[in-house]
Amino acid sequence: MQNDTLNAISAAIVAARRSGVPADETRWPGAQLTPDEIYMLQEKIAAELGWTDEPEAPTFWKGGGPSVTSIATFAKLPAPWVQPSPGRLEVKDFNRLAIEIEVAFRLARDISAVDLAARAVHDPAALFDAMAVTIELVDFRWKGEQSAPSVLRQIDLQSNGALVVGDWTPLKTVDWAKQVALLSVDGKQIGRYEGAHVCGDPLWMASQWLQHGVARHDQLTAGSVLTTGSWCGMVWLDGPAEVKATFEGIGEASLTLV
Repeated sequence: MQNDTLNAISAAIVAARRSGVPADETRWPGAQLTPDEIYMLQEKIAAELGWTDEPEAPTFWKGGGPSVTSIATFAKLPAPWVQPSPGRLEVKDFNRLAIEIEVAFRLARDISAVDLAARAVHDPAALFDAMAVTIELVDFRWKGEQSAPSVLRQIDLQSNGALVVGDWTPLKTVDWAKQVALLSVDGKQIGRYEGAHVCGDPLWMASQWLQHGVARHDQLTAGSVLTTGSWCGMVWLDGPAEVKATFEGIGEASLTLV
């Protein structure tokens, strides 16, 4: 795609982020971008908004994909919008409020290209030391929200608004087909989800994430986190709320929206 168009897309998201007014995606109907262009724009937008990480600091990532045979997609999340549980966020900072409950995994050691060549691709799960429950607040910077072209939503950090991370527990073997997750809003359980991850094992994308992070950022630092996709679909909220996610045997996370 021409540089003028790429620059216009990134400028639209930056303006939407700064103003709180969603951008008009209809300027780019049927947008076709390469993966490299998508990730380059993610990085350009992050730089424009001042989302720079401290050298060698752990980073937080969102990953996803429709099936274990697909090419996973990723977004490096801005540190200012990642909080430990219990999290607290203001409704006014978001265009729409939707919740996804997930499991995240923490990298045990630094990973470089040398590590990937030696062993990581062959046994990626061995490179994680802990897992935690997360609550993702989904938000849209495009007027069309879910109907905006998927490549434009991917550029916009895969529609991430914020991430709340629960306490870490040591990594253990989990029968994901039997794993139970509970979602409550304002003290009322609104969903029970068993074996509900669309890809079965949430760590199916681990090898792809390691390759992606190292290819674009030279290395992934110990303590970096990958959150791995919703167990509840996308649950819409109307306004202020108390949200709690519980994964039996793993932990919980909570978020107050005011």
